[in-house]
Amino acid sequence: MTSAPDVQASVAVPPPPKRLALGAVMLGLAIIVKIVGPALIVASGLPPSWKTGISIAIFVIVPKLLIVTIIFLMGKSGFAYLKAVCFKYVMHVVAPFAPPRQVSKRRYRIGLVMFVLPMIEAWLAPYLEAAFPDWAARRPIEWIWDAMFVASFFVLGGDFWDKIRALFIYGATVTFPPKRKVA
Repeated sequence: MTSAPDVQASVAVPPPPKRLALGAVMLGLAIIVKIVGPALIVASGLPPSWKTGISIAIFVIVPKLLIVTIIFLMGKSGFAYLKAVCFKYVMHVVAPFAPPRQVSKRRYRIGLVMFVLPMIEAWLAPYLEAAFPDWAARRPIEWIWDAMFVASFFVLGGDFWDKIRALFIYGATVTFPPKRKVA
């Protein structure tokens, strides 16, 4: 069993420059194949059965083969280094758009309203449409509710993301802040 310092040392060591450049090019190729591939498949005059097979190859097989080739070329530590560099760059670009970790109580309450209202509307809509057939024509555009639901995650902040993530982790537990006594 390796200790934590050994793992960190293997991640931080860059591969030789030529292998790093070749690995980066292959990683870029894997990404381009996934982006450009669908347009090429749709534009082709191939029969639908061929399009299905090529789609599976482009979305599943080719990128995985390229990533395995990158790992063979650069080694495990070299691939970990390349991946860390890419994630560092992506996080640097995405970080300004990330929600703050903690938000004020007012913002949290507004975010909860934004989170719950679209769910209530989605739950009530079929019953209201059945009871009031004319209501469906006057109903607001559905994408507004979807946009409100997605925006609520950003209004609620990073701690709420952790709460949602904890729903999908079996061993996650809840800790409540201590109650304040009212004088």
